Amino acid sequence: MSGQTQRLNVVPTVTMLGVMKARLVGATRGHALLKKKSDALTVQFRAILKKIVAAKESMGEAMRASSFSLAEAKYVAGDGVRHVVLQSVRSASLRVRSHRPMRPRTSPASPRWAAGILPDPR
Repeated sequence: MSGQTQRLNVVPTVTMLGVMKARLVGATRGHALLKKKSDALTVQFRAILKKIVAAKESMGEAMRASSFSLAEAKYVAGDGVRHVVLQSVRSASLRVRSHRPMRPRTSPASPRWAAGILPDPR
């Protein structure tokens, strides 16, 4: 960010020195807060990723077991077992919940959302 357009027009006075020091303290504090937020989100992401990997591994084991069970059922009952299974299932027995951490506080009526800058907050 070094360039002629990035420089501040500062008068060399004691007052401006105090103002610039205060800005430096504020910028340092803001940077530290953003770093903490980034670290917290990284920890959350890794925890969620660990759960996803565990779920995928258990799903793989369940798929292997179900494939073997289907092969056994086809061997015992023939190919007609597929229609019996499809007719007996009414709805899914598992529901999925999700949430977005740190959702932006804008409504779909906001111009930033309408312009496509922010995703739908719903």
